[in-house]
Amino acid sequence: MKLSTTTGLCQQSWGTAALRDLNEVLQLLREVGYDTIDLSFCFQSKPDYILRGEDWERKIDELGDTAARLGIDFYQSHLPFIPGCSAARAPDFQKPGYAEYFAECTRRAYIASGRLGVKWAVAHPQTYPEYNYEEKATLEANHAWQDKYVELGIQIGVGTAIENMLPSLNRKLSARYCQHYDQLIELVDSFRDPMVGVCWDTGHANQMDLDQGRALRAIGGRLKTLHINDNHYGDRDEHLLPYMGEVDWPVVIQALVEIGYEGSLNYETGKVACGAGGEVQMELARATYQNGLCLLNAYHKALQEKKG
Repeated sequence: MKLSTTTGLCQQSWGTAALRDLNEVLQLLREVGYDTIDLSFCFQSKPDYILRGEDWERKIDELGDTAARLGIDFYQSHLPFIPGCSAARAPDFQKPGYAEYFAECTRRAYIASGRLGVKWAVAHPQTYPEYNYEEKATLEANHAWQDKYVELGIQIGVGTAIENMLPSLNRKLSARYCQHYDQLIELVDSFRDPMVGVCWDTGHANQMDLDQGRALRAIGGRLKTLHINDNHYGDRDEHLLPYMGEVDWPVVIQALVEIGYEGSLNYETGKVACGAGGEVQMELARATYQNGLCLLNAYHKALQEKKG
């Protein structure tokens, strides 16, 4: 198992609204120690977003050249997502042309992932309050949105890993689709294709107060990648480092060993460092790597114990 992290860890810096160039981000993360990366395409609202403009493919190819030079592998990416999981409730989607822009960003994110050798593109499912949260209607609506992208991914060799959602902490939504793993399993299985699997977010699951061992054993071989992060139940989606919150890490690690998980141990702890700048941000990024090595060692120890 490889240790990886998201480019979101240091793509933003304190005191500036601008995004750091992703080529520089890769250089910084490689200096910290990471050689496997989760490429975030989640900044579509920013004017300097890499997938904007007519020269986006050139920028992606340049990023690929940088990764090759640094010895970096892109195991996964994160597709653009809708804050709150509902286009009907998201202010940006009420603006003329934004829905079309978001759809094009999603298409480009798949193509960019294919050009960079990404194995799994992580997608958020959508919630549909306009359908009164009815599960069958929501399942069908997710297919109406996702099918064309899933098929594009299959054509270019990029799998789609659908992520479990956190509950609506402000309670403005009745529920978020796939906040429970039984819905997530149903949605993934409905595609009937091995190129569709699960991304498990440990922080989201903790906000749901789930038994993560039971959840991961139920998901089993559907699990393709991870969003490793910690938080405090009932507070917010903090994206802390493991052992800084309330996630039961021995239970998570044991379940990963039991189901034979073969993906990366991917840290989605961007909030640890994104609010800092300069050397402070670099030190925080180094802390994520050292923390990851500890969790990775725990995994290998559990694996050896299982083998006897």
